Amino acid sequence: MKHNKFFSFKTLSAALLFTGVTAVGCHVDDTNPAPAESDTTSMMSSADHMSSDHTGADAKSSDHSMMSTATTVDTTVSMTAAKPDPAKKGMKGKVIVMESPKMTGSMEADKSGTYSNVEVYPSFPGGNGGLQKYFDNNLKYPENASNDGVEGTVQVMFTVDENGKLSNPHIMGEKPGYGLEDEALRVVKTMPAWNPGKLKGKNVKTNFTLPVKFQLY
Repeated sequence: MKHNKFFSFKTLSAALLFTGVTAVGCHVDDTNPAPAESDTTSMMSSADHMSSDHTGADAKSSDHSMMSTATTVDTTVSMTAAKPDPAKKGMKGKVIVMESPKMTGSMEADKSGTYSNVEVYPSFPGGNGGLQKYFDNNLKYPENASNDGVEGTVQVMFTVDENGKLSNPHIMGEKPGYGLEDEALRVVKTMPAWNPGKLKGKNVKTNFTLPVKFQLY
């Protein structure tokens, strides 16, 4: 009997101890509840979505950057390279001196004392007819441009000072290539003095743009 009582008491004590531990465990779990399965799935989905958005943004940014670079390269090529015309390969070439574009705006000099808009523009001795004749007699259509059937217009800008002397000839805007701009510059550099531009009856230093059209026939 004593043995049975001791066994019952021991069993009861163990049961009470187990109950107490379980209660403590439940209390801890209640204090820091584990996220439900749906909540965990939602959190993982949100994290994956954020990561996907970030990666997608980076990819779009990279693609946009590459497209911008490609666009820049393509635009540069299209602006600077002339397109050969197979139908005009080997034809003879000539040049047509076009009228200079007239400037607008205030007639004031820049920091170097040079005007862009004046009352009387600089002119070649003999006028446009004399200028065309000078180009006809001095310009040689580039052989490689003729062989490949290349035409184009070159904008040559230079400065005519108060005495009619030309300086700083250079190409503005489009450069067709194939030697066209080089030949136009070469001829301009050999030209004699011009009639200077005038403002209020006085000779002034003036910028002048001369369009030179290369044409095959």
